[in-house]
Amino acid sequence: MRIILATVITLFMTGILILTTRIWGLGQTFPDYQSPFFAGETPIVIVKADTLAKIDETLKLKPDAVIWVDVRISKGNVPYILSPSRDVEFLNAKAEEQKANPTAKIIQGRKLSDYSWEQINEFYKTTPALKEVYEKFPTTRFIVNVVDNVTDVDTTVVNTIQDFKPDNRTLIQSDALVVMTAIKDLKPVFVYGTSTPDIMRLLSFDSLYVLPATQYKGDVFIAPFSISKRPAFNDDVIAEMRRRHKRIYLGPIENQGQFDVAAKYQADGYITENLPQLLEWLKQGHLK
Repeated sequence: MRIILATVITLFMTGILILTTRIWGLGQTFPDYQSPFFAGETPIVIVKADTLAKIDETLKLKPDAVIWVDVRISKGNVPYILSPSRDVEFLNAKAEEQKANPTAKIIQGRKLSDYSWEQINEFYKTTPALKEVYEKFPTTRFIVNVVDNVTDVDTTVVNTIQDFKPDNRTLIQSDALVVMTAIKDLKPVFVYGTSTPDIMRLLSFDSLYVLPATQYKGDVFIAPFSISKRPAFNDDVIAEMRRRHKRIYLGPIENQGQFDVAAKYQADGYITENLPQLLEWLKQGHLK
């Protein structure tokens, strides 16, 4: 009997604590964050690109598109653009080269950050440095997705683009919260997105019914449709981000179903790797 009573009291106190925390969170107010980065039509179209040719092609088709670049850091701290999905090409080639020359010192590490920019550029040929991208497209807005969490990545990225008037046209994104926090300390004027820990925290607190009390310091909510084969957001998370006046960018959108989800939530930004297809879906959506 005592165990049952203790359990009931514990559940009651837990419920009171959850309710109090939720009420406190709902009582918080949030400013409407503004930035020149948000200028132009809504929803914005965000295109993932990893070569100068792809960026050029994208801007010819949609001049006001925002370009998403996956930024990597080479040995020697040279930021360059390359999707993480392509690392295996380089590493496998080095393994084969080492196998053919067993006495040579070819393999320098298991990550691309262990190799110099010259070696990486020689292999991929069309992979641009981050500096080239900002220099060639001086008015284009970029989402700089910092992939490599290496020493001095914050100063490396900021110093690389500082001479190209980046303040009004740069949104910093990274799966690593520590990377975005470090860059924000240096350049608070940039717009900041959403890390994987941010998303997991929001979902965890939502499951505990205290989502309104969750800490979130991003300026924009950016999310894929899934992380580790689980949904990266739900109705509650989107509603909470709207309550906090956060713009919502979703993607990459790979199929009609994902586009319909983004449209249902009235996303402020659509992320894609296939611009013609996205433009067609958007056109069809306007016709309905």
